[in-house]
Amino acid sequence: MSEVIGVRVDPKDYRIDGRLARRIWKLTKPYWSDKRHWKSWVLMAFTILIGPLWAYYNYTVAQMTAQQANVLVAKDETQWSALFWLLVLLQLGRWVYDQLLGLLNQLMQMQWYRWMTDWLVGRYLKNKTYYDISMKDDIDNPDERIQTNVEPFVAAVIGFPTQVLSTFLTLATGGILLSQVTMTMTWFVVIYSIVGLALQTAINWPLIRKQFDLVAANADFRFGLLRVRDNAETIAFFRGEDMEEKQVQGRIRRVIKRKMGIYYYNLWTGLAMHLFEYIWAFAPLLLLYPLYFRGEIEFGIIALATGAASQLRSSIQQLQQYIPMLTSLAPQTVRMSQIVERFDEIEAHRNRDDLHITIERDGRIELRDVCFETPGGEQKLAQHVSLAVEPGESLIIVGQTGVGKSSILRTMAGLWTRGKGSMVMPQPGDMMFVPQKPYMMLGDLRAQLLYPHGRHDTSDADLQAVLERVCLPELIEKAGGLHVQRDWSKVFSLGEQQRISFARILLSRPSFVFLDESTSACDIQTEARLYQTLIDSGVTFVSVGHRETILRFHDRALKLNVGGTWEVLDSGGIELSAIQPLGAAREKRGEKISVPVGE
Repeated sequence: MSEVIGVRVDPKDYRIDGRLARRIWKLTKPYWSDKRHWKSWVLMAFTILIGPLWAYYNYTVAQMTAQQANVLVAKDETQWSALFWLLVLLQLGRWVYDQLLGLLNQLMQMQWYRWMTDWLVGRYLKNKTYYDISMKDDIDNPDERIQTNVEPFVAAVIGFPTQVLSTFLTLATGGILLSQVTMTMTWFVVIYSIVGLALQTAINWPLIRKQFDLVAANADFRFGLLRVRDNAETIAFFRGEDMEEKQVQGRIRRVIKRKMGIYYYNLWTGLAMHLFEYIWAFAPLLLLYPLYFRGEIEFGIIALATGAASQLRSSIQQLQQYIPMLTSLAPQTVRMSQIVERFDEIEAHRNRDDLHITIERDGRIELRDVCFETPGGEQKLAQHVSLAVEPGESLIIVGQTGVGKSSILRTMAGLWTRGKGSMVMPQPGDMMFVPQKPYMMLGDLRAQLLYPHGRHDTSDADLQAVLERVCLPELIEKAGGLHVQRDWSKVFSLGEQQRISFARILLSRPSFVFLDESTSACDIQTEARLYQTLIDSGVTFVSVGHRETILRFHDRALKLNVGGTWEVLDSGGIELSAIQPLGAAREKRGEKISVPVGE
């Protein structure tokens, strides 16, 4: 088992096999099968077509090197100088080739990288998939995977076709040159390289799991640091710095442990490969010089054969390098494939009508024999609920903690779909959901107030008027102006953020509003004013709440009971204190029940 928190481990992920190849193809196909990306195909075709030129270049350089060695022995200075400067020009041509190939690869990489990132982000945000992933929590750090795993994957796959073609063409030219000198040395190089390839494969196989664990440990370390940043105030209140430090230190120790494990493994395997490569330093000379001393070959042929053998060996070494490249590519592929496979799983699950509550769109709210469940079906909540909320009406959902009050709002919002029955709901653009902890977006104060669907041509005076209606008359002055950009979640208190949510309602003007304890941090007077503002606006609203003071702002109450039963009551004939176990216990002891006050 992996020590990294939240990492889903499958032993099959540690293999270089057909499953890995299928995953690479699944990640590659969407981009390269799209006709709109014909420019990338042109670039790829060009890089492949110039491969034979590289092979011909190597063949020419080898022939000229042998010729230069012969004229050197013959002391022909004029011809040697001509060959020298020609080889210099050819080396310059090699530099131009390398730069051109690098440029083409970079262009292809950036085009694919941008598209693939957009593709993953689009699927991640589509149909609230990000919410499903966060609820199930079986994919660790999806944001980190998209950010850090796409680019190395793209770079490795882009370079593979051109490198493989170049390698095999170089192998062919080197083999032709060497076979013209001595077949003995040709077979020696081939057998030696095959043994080296097998050795390299055996050595690098265990690295797949080590690389996978290192990538996951780094992601977990980053996640731990982000948790501290995102929960800074709560940690400070609890004075939990020591515990957080231990957690972060534990994560970094796992990273270091994996890094050192890879280092020590590479150290010993590198020593074994170095000893194997040591044989190569002497083998060509031992095979070629006897032929020269017997007069069977010229001196220049030694240079040609040595160069061809080195070229042949270098090409096979490139093939060997694909093995460690695959070991580093495998974790990137696995982590991205897990996200894509999760996307597919969520989409397939959504298409199963027998597991989902069906939703029709109309200008009202109606529940028809709806059975609510948690997303994974682990718990059944309210069962066979039937009720209607007509335009202009209001409903409050009450009940003990854990009976599924907020779950009904999540289902109405389409976040949770597991269950049976059907619902009639307004169009998404006519609805607005207001959670207990409002979302403060990145941007200036004006954008904050207009989030998510407010009119951007709203005047400053209109914004100020709305803020006064929600008890925030000095907010703009306090913030320093409407165009100031700050981390508003840290600037405003929770009570202020909740009032900003009501300002958003007035600015976005939805027809239906759903409030999940959206005034819990406000005092009773402010809460009453906010609800009265909703009533005055004519909006239809459904609330979840615990305070008795908000009952009078609702026409009816949906009371959820333990065990999945429910009942609809007149809001004036229900006492929330009788619903809460703590309130009931206090009443029995004769204690006074106080209404919680926010700021």
